Amino acid sequence: MAPKSKTGKSKGKERAEPTTEAVVPFGKQLAHTDKSVRDQAVRNLTAFLSAGGDGDEGEGGYTRLEDKEMAKLWKGLFYCFWMSDKPLVQQALASELADLLLRINPRTSGDRAAARLDASLAFLEGFWTALVREWNGIDRLRIDKYYMLIRRYVNASFRLAARAGWSSSAVNGTNAILGGEHGPMSWQDKSVPMSLASHLGDVYLQELDKVLADSDGAAPLVEILRPHIVLVARTRNGTLHRRLIEGVFTPLLAALKDGDEFENIAAKSTVDGEEVDAAGLRAALLRALFEEASQESTIESNRRKLYALVRQEEDDEDDE
Repeated sequence: MAPKSKTGKSKGKERAEPTTEAVVPFGKQLAHTDKSVRDQAVRNLTAFLSAGGDGDEGEGGYTRLEDKEMAKLWKGLFYCFWMSDKPLVQQALASELADLLLRINPRTSGDRAAARLDASLAFLEGFWTALVREWNGIDRLRIDKYYMLIRRYVNASFRLAARAGWSSSAVNGTNAILGGEHGPMSWQDKSVPMSLASHLGDVYLQELDKVLADSDGAAPLVEILRPHIVLVARTRNGTLHRRLIEGVFTPLLAALKDGDEFENIAAKSTVDGEEVDAAGLRAALLRALFEEASQESTIESNRRKLYALVRQEEDDEDDE
């Protein structure tokens, strides 16, 4: 007779630990009501995304998904996170989902680093496309955990760029996703929820500073902030314009002048490929804002405000 467990059930009948398989899980597994099923689905996905190895073309392993398949996958992942209900579970899952961005290892016979970056950017685009699509359906009880997920993905995006040496491919690729026609920082698509760009403005500098603290390389600051620079000039929403000024540009300009905050950004940033001091960074950022304000596509009211901001900041520096 099989021995009994403490619950009185036969040990021989206890459910065996499921085996992790390198496969794309079905959406119904990712969004299952049973946490153990969701957890196993995420483990299977992690194994699948990292299964490329160094095999030759034609061998088993992950390859970049088509847009339709990526959309299905991210719909499942969105609702996988939706189903997480306890703070510690949510935090752990947010970190696990964000880290997928750096676990991706596609099958390729060419440049592995380039293939990894390309596949990771495609996965990042899938994330933001899903967020934009599903955002208005998130209720007030769940919104904070999705803000946390965004913060984790911003951090992971910077770690991805740092791994790529802050290359133009990594930085411009991320910017194209964020500031694309239907991206979270789009100035063209009025259906994109404004709160996405606002929250990005709230967390961007903090997460960049954290990643630079652990990064050996220096980051092209102005180019990293390009989506914010373009949006603050072209948005027709006065509230969003103000949030970006107050959440990104004013505190950064102040920090670069006084050195009270964002010390890693000040110490590990470049302008035109050259490392410069905080004063040089500040001048480059003001120059970028002025140049964007002068563009024909800039909204006239934003143009006046940006010119006034640049003039005020330059006057404050001259007075010292």
